[in-house]
Amino acid sequence: MPNRPYREVLIALAALAIGWLAHDSRPVHAAEPPAVYYQFSGEGPGTSLSVYNPADGTIYVYQGITTGNSNRYCTYSLRLGKLGGPIDRQNCPIGSLLR
Repeated sequence: MPNRPYREVLIALAALAIGWLAHDSRPVHAAEPPAVYYQFSGEGPGTSLSVYNPADGTIYVYQGITTGNSNRYCTYSLRLGKLGGPIDRQNCPIGSLLR
């Protein structure tokens, strides 16, 4: 029985070596960045949702999303140009209650 502690140590070292050799050291990256980013702000009737679309550099703002009709349309959008440049604010088109 004196060989038993050495055998367990050797098995543990073998398992450690196999695990080390089998691991992949390349960093993991997402396939694509998220399509849009969003942020909720405010409480009650003053709640708003801001959605940023990086594809066209535009922030869409939806106001009063937690009250009233469940069908909400964009209130206005902010088009971001280059850093330090002007921000273009536009009202969103009026939506229809019928889909």
